[in-house]
Amino acid sequence: MNKKRIDLVRVLAVLVVVLGIAYFHLNILFPTTIPKSLRIGILRKPVTILLVGTDITYDRVTHKPMPEHRGRADTILLTRIDPIRWKINVLSIPRDTYLSIPGREAQKINVVNAWGGIPLLKRTVSDFTGQKIDYYIKAKPTAITKLVDMLGGVYLKVEENMRYVDRVQGLNIDLKMGWQKLSGKQAHDYIRYRDNFSGDIGRIARQQKFFKALSKSLTRPANILNAPRAIRTALQEIETDMPLGTTVRLLNMARMMEPGDLRTEMTPGEVSFVRGVGSIWMPDQEALQRVIREMF
Repeated sequence: MNKKRIDLVRVLAVLVVVLGIAYFHLNILFPTTIPKSLRIGILRKPVTILLVGTDITYDRVTHKPMPEHRGRADTILLTRIDPIRWKINVLSIPRDTYLSIPGREAQKINVVNAWGGIPLLKRTVSDFTGQKIDYYIKAKPTAITKLVDMLGGVYLKVEENMRYVDRVQGLNIDLKMGWQKLSGKQAHDYIRYRDNFSGDIGRIARQQKFFKALSKSLTRPANILNAPRAIRTALQEIETDMPLGTTVRLLNMARMMEPGDLRTEMTPGEVSFVRGVGSIWMPDQEALQRVIREMF
């Protein structure tokens, strides 16, 4: 091999190394500049995940938390992560949704976790939507608070003055209308607030708005440095049957998403009333199946 050829091989080798390093750093710092099919460290096949946010039961006399109680499902999100179409589709199921519960009478879905935990809730949601659930993630009420504080806050426009106190749920909400950066507690208060004419349906709209704002915060390059702490926080604040490797790939994919890659919908239906149960959300099964076919 002559000297010119050796020099050419060396130049090509250096070029490959430089391009490899540049590709790695672009994936880490600026992942949206990389073609979706070439991004590394992400899921390779679609998965369906049940995301559950539980409330805390407080003693009515002492007003102290009662951790021995499972708590009701305050937030229920059936989520489809599709790395092939590069989409995250989220279906919100209102906590007041009235449906059949396996082995029990029809009731609001928010009581299912208190009755039978995640196994019963997974079966109920699966029967209701006709979708197989691959994994579940149950988040403690403190999860959002810690995550938002770790990210340095989330920018969001609060659409109205929000004042609400509920000692049973440990809520003391006081938010002012307008565009602002929410702290962890304020973000938690924003997605829990439901003391207005729209009730739970308005709360779901705020949750969807918040998650879109959160996704923007997650994709900021400055927050890449917080990735290890984000993983630790997630593992401390959630219960899940998802393998660690899948969890890391999911978190990595989430930070690569753009606002247009996230679609949120709510279970179609209308407000109704059932004697002995109270105000409910009566689902429209026909409309629900149309939404399911589009999203899953």
